[in-house]
Amino acid sequence: MEDGNPWVAILVTILLIAVNGVLASTEIAMMGVSETKLKDAAAKGDKKTKLLLRMKQAPSDFLSTIQIGITLAGLLSGAFAADSLAEPITKWAAGMGVTGFALSAIDIGSIVLITILITYFMLVFGELVPKRLAMVHPEKVARRYISPINILAKLTKPLVRLLAASTNLVLRMLGITPDDEDAPVTEDEILLLVREGHEQGTIEDSEVAVVTNVFEFTDTLVEDAMTHRTEMFAVPADATIPDVVKLMNESSFSRFPVYEENKDTIVGIIYSKDVLAQYSVSAPGEPLPKVRDVMRPPFFVMESTSLSQLFKDMKKSKNTMAVVVDEHGGTSGIITLMDIIQEIVGDIELDYLEDIHDLGDGSYRIDGSVDMDDVAELLKLDVDLDLHDTLSGFVIAQLGYIPAAGPVPSVQYGGYDFKIEQMDGALARSVLVRRLAPAPAAQGETQSE
Repeated sequence: MEDGNPWVAILVTILLIAVNGVLASTEIAMMGVSETKLKDAAAKGDKKTKLLLRMKQAPSDFLSTIQIGITLAGLLSGAFAADSLAEPITKWAAGMGVTGFALSAIDIGSIVLITILITYFMLVFGELVPKRLAMVHPEKVARRYISPINILAKLTKPLVRLLAASTNLVLRMLGITPDDEDAPVTEDEILLLVREGHEQGTIEDSEVAVVTNVFEFTDTLVEDAMTHRTEMFAVPADATIPDVVKLMNESSFSRFPVYEENKDTIVGIIYSKDVLAQYSVSAPGEPLPKVRDVMRPPFFVMESTSLSQLFKDMKKSKNTMAVVVDEHGGTSGIITLMDIIQEIVGDIELDYLEDIHDLGDGSYRIDGSVDMDDVAELLKLDVDLDLHDTLSGFVIAQLGYIPAAGPVPSVQYGGYDFKIEQMDGALARSVLVRRLAPAPAAQGETQSE
């Protein structure tokens, strides 16, 4: 470029820096793109995604193409631009009368200075900035530049094959198989990413807890989540239906294991809906059957069974309670589907679930200690929750007095009849709630049966 314009050299240098930036950003972007996401998108027919996936699955060819382009851009920008831009400076110095050693020094110095400046701009605009942008938006960058990279790959294919063969040869000499897959993603790596997301504010506390519990779930055994036999409620097989109802009211549970002689001999499971069904099918004055006549077969599980396996077995058998036994066949405890769910989502407040029994006909049997806001939400009642904390307090306030021995009182409110079935001192222990038909009675109306 003896007689050329130095601005042409500057423009060529800028172009080479831009090319280097595209190559560098694409390299980082392809590292950050999820292969799983690419497979999902490619399955939907996205052509550009298919191209990305093909290059993602051939890292050796892709990296060789990128490296060829970066190397050429760096060499050309350094050699061509430095020489072309230093020449006008040297000519200018010669025109000013500089000769001999001084002119040679200016020529060498200008080349070094221009090389340093070009290197600076190449690092900032051809490497660092593009790579940071690619780290922030990997998919966007990869999709934008994959087409020109694909063209470059086709042009440099012979050279890429040579480089790939050379690389594989060296890897084999080092004892590494070139076709080895990347190390599989481990649980620890996933949990680390989740915790990092939590620290950055993109993942909530509850989500971290659920993900952590899911990984621990597969390693947790039944004996770690069961209710021990010393804490479980059970009924004898010769107990009466009223005995079970009493136990349900006292414990607020809806199902119990049934035993013959002791808790080591579990012979069945009794469910509240089966108990309540006996009242509807039995004629007045007719004796109710024993527990053994309405119980269901027990579902047994070993202590050493994993929760994940038990969960599968429960879904398959449609059981919601299992009797846990030890290696000697003795009863260790019980475990319910809710216990398994709590291992994943954490502790659940069970009072509301156990103390409200849906009778299946639009009626409910509710423990008087249940929070009134839960009852109001269930029945869609318009109630001043600041005045009533519990269902018992609400019903007694509507009655206007604390019931004693005598007729069973009831109160109508919001289209429902609230009948007190059992009192425990000043607490309405059990309340039967039934929808009124055809139209709700006036609020606050009371009656005695």
